[in-house]
Amino acid sequence: MTMLYVTDGHTRRRTDLPTRRRGILVLRIHLGQAVLDATGMRALLVADVLRRALEVHGVQVMATLAPDGPAHQDALSRPVLDGFGIDTPGAGTDTDPPADAHIGAAPPPAASTGVWIRVGRVRQTIDAVARDATDAPADRADPLAVRLALLAGPHAQPVDLTGPVLATATHALEGWRRQVARWACAPSRPVPADIAQAAEAAIARDLATPALLELLRHVAAADTFPDGAKFETFALLDRILALELTREIGYV
Repeated sequence: MTMLYVTDGHTRRRTDLPTRRRGILVLRIHLGQAVLDATGMRALLVADVLRRALEVHGVQVMATLAPDGPAHQDALSRPVLDGFGIDTPGAGTDTDPPADAHIGAAPPPAASTGVWIRVGRVRQTIDAVARDATDAPADRADPLAVRLALLAGPHAQPVDLTGPVLATATHALEGWRRQVARWACAPSRPVPADIAQAAEAAIARDLATPALLELLRHVAAADTFPDGAKFETFALLDRILALELTREIGYV
C-alpha cells in the first residue's frame, strides 16, 4: 500500500503510521466530554476515515474509546453514529495494547505511546449532532451533510458549523447524488489513472479529505470524462468519504 503519513500533534512533524509491519493499527479515540458534542463527533469521523483508508489496503484497524476520560461507551448512541456512517468503536480498557495512534482535540496522557492525530474543535451556532435516537427533530440536518461539512476542512484546523455551511453541504450532497444516479445509467468506464493517483496521494497525505472533495468537484464539472468514468470515480472515493453518493440510483 501507499505509505500513509499524518502530522503528529506533539511534534508538528509528518510521520508514517506503523501499519506495514503487522498489518494492524491500534487506534485510541479521545472524546473528552461526558456527552457527545460536535468536536467529539469530528474525532469519531476522522477515526472512521482513517479506518476506511487503511482497510481499503488490507490493514485492520482496532479502534476503541480511551478509558482515561469522562466520555465512554455510554456516551455513544449506535443509531446516531449509524446516521453519520460511523462504526461504533469498542470500549477501551486499561489492559488494551499500546496505541499506535490517538485521535482527539486534546493530546493523550503524557505516558501514552503512538502519534497524536489532532482534531480541530467545532464552533457551532446550530445544534447539528443528536445525542440519541430520541433527540432527532425532523428539521435537524441530514447527518451525512454534517459529515460532508466536517470533511471539507483540514482535520486539525477548527471548523465552523453554521446554518449556511450546512445548507451548502446539503445542496452539494443532493446534487452529487442526482448526478451519480444519472451517470449510473451509462456504460461503465475505468476511473482515470491520474484521478486515482491523485486520490491515493491525497488520503496518504495527512487524510486530506478536502482534496478528495475537490477531485469530486473537478470530475463532476469536466467535459472530458465519460459519465461511466464519473460514476466509477464517485463510487471509488465514496469508499473513503462514506457520503452515500449512490443513494439515489433507481430513484432519479
